[in-house]
Amino acid sequence: MQQTLDRSWWQSARFSGVLRYHWKALGKTVSIVLLVLFAAQMATLIFPMISDNPYPYSGVYADLSITMIFALVCSCIAAGKGTRFLLRFGTSRVSVWLGNLVGLFAGMVAFLLGTLVLSILLGGAVLGLANALPDTFKVKTLFGDTQVTALFKNSLSESLHNLPAYILYTLEWTCLFYLLGTCLRRNRAITLTVILGVPMLLMMLTLIPAVRQAADVVQNANNSQMMLLGVQWMKYLVDFANFVEHEWPTIQLLAALVSLPLSYLCMRDTAQP
Repeated sequence: MQQTLDRSWWQSARFSGVLRYHWKALGKTVSIVLLVLFAAQMATLIFPMISDNPYPYSGVYADLSITMIFALVCSCIAAGKGTRFLLRFGTSRVSVWLGNLVGLFAGMVAFLLGTLVLSILLGGAVLGLANALPDTFKVKTLFGDTQVTALFKNSLSESLHNLPAYILYTLEWTCLFYLLGTCLRRNRAITLTVILGVPMLLMMLTLIPAVRQAADVVQNANNSQMMLLGVQWMKYLVDFANFVEHEWPTIQLLAALVSLPLSYLCMRDTAQP
């Protein structure tokens, strides 16, 4: 009895078991997807050898776009199937929520780093084949007359420089995707209505008056008025671009922080199977 009372929260909440589950399940998924990506990238090296087309090489990069897609899928699975699987053992909802986030953070960062490693391996294979088989394996860089070796080195340095920012983006969007997954599990119809309907409604309310005004000006205006209208629309686009460039990172960070407690509030009512 004394041993039971003296157990730490880590043991009583089975947090280590939650992390072990994600280590096995999510780790296996990350490994399989990276292996498929590696096989697909290696397969692309065959086509320049059987055709006259050179290999289009774009340099070394961490693939943030495919990481975002992977994070969305894994977050929805963790918020639904993964949460239900862990709760059926009577595990604390706090530990399941926290374990889901920690597991997703580690898995998505590992996947992002994995795409960078695969890109480095692909670049090494391209350089090796280009040097070993110059007549059979021809390479064309996507940045003009830049040499393959210089592109490899410069892109690698730039990728390592941007890696901390990419990791931060991955963590922020993982928080948002996990909240989306918990909302979809709780009420899919309302969630999709809000996600799709609200932006479309705001866009219509914002653009329709402006479009009508522009149409009236085009029908009744002279050349100088039409030129003034074009300058105004250009100013709107420039202001929007400046807003995205300067304010969006802060908004994204705040949204990610707010999504953390909201995701717990959404998942805590998950029924134990």
